[in-house]
Amino acid sequence: MQGKREIYGLYCQGGFMGDEPRGELSDIIKMAKGQLLPIKEVMKSDMTDAVYGANHQGILLKVGRLDATRVRDLGPLVNGRYTLDLTTGVVELEPRRKFPLLVCLDGIQDERNMGSIIRSALFFGADGIMLCGKDACRPSPIVSKTSSGAMECLPIYKAAEPPKVLTKARENGWSVVCTTVKEGDLGETNPLDRISKLNSPTILVLGSEGSGVNHAIRNLSDINVHIPARSDIPSYIDSLNVGVAAGVILSALKFVGE
Repeated sequence: MQGKREIYGLYCQGGFMGDEPRGELSDIIKMAKGQLLPIKEVMKSDMTDAVYGANHQGILLKVGRLDATRVRDLGPLVNGRYTLDLTTGVVELEPRRKFPLLVCLDGIQDERNMGSIIRSALFFGADGIMLCGKDACRPSPIVSKTSSGAMECLPIYKAAEPPKVLTKARENGWSVVCTTVKEGDLGETNPLDRISKLNSPTILVLGSEGSGVNHAIRNLSDINVHIPARSDIPSYIDSLNVGVAAGVILSALKFVGE
C-alpha cells in the first residue's frame, strides 16, 4: 500500500483459504501475515454487500481514507531536486524523469477517467497528480480500482487556489502546458506531434470533460497543445475522451536530455 494510509485488516471469501488457495490470493495472504494484519474469512454475500455489489474477486482490504494533500507552492529544480510546500510541511523530492512533471486535473468529474489518467501518469513517469475544482472527483475506491492500484503509488495533491499555485510555480521556473480541443480553442495551440522537447519542470493541465480548462488557468498557460485527428471525422466528435487523451499526450511529451 506504499504507506499512504492505514490498513485495518484483510477479508477473504469463505472457501478461498483452504490448504492450497489460488496463487495470487496465497501471495496476498502471505504478505498480510508478514505485516501481522488481521485476516478474516467471511461469506461471499457479506463481501458483496460491503462493496455495494461491485466485483471483489473474493478478497477485500479494509483501509483508511486516502485524502489529497493540499499543495501551496512548487519550488524550483535545484541540483536535480525540487520542493513542494504542503500543508503537512515542506518536502524535497527527486523527479522520476529529467524534470519534474505534475498532471493537473482541472474539474475532472468522472471517477473512471480520473483512475485512467492516474494509471497513465504513473506509467509515463509523472511525479504526482494535482486536483483542481470544487466539483472535481476525489480519490475513491472506483478511482483506485480503475487505476489498477496506481492511485496507491502516485502522490495525489490538491490546490485550493489553482491560479495562485500555478503563478508561483511559473515564478519558480515551472512551465504550464494546457490541453485544448482543437485549433482556435484557446487561441494559439500546437499539434502534439510538433511540440519541442520541454526544458523545465512542467505542469500538464487536463480540463473537465465538458468545459475544458477553466479561463483563469488558461491565461497562465505557456504552451497550448491539442491532439490532431488523422482523418475527417463528424463535427460532433471533436476530441478524445480525457482519459484516452491523457495517455496519448503523456506518451508524447519529452524532456531535453531524454
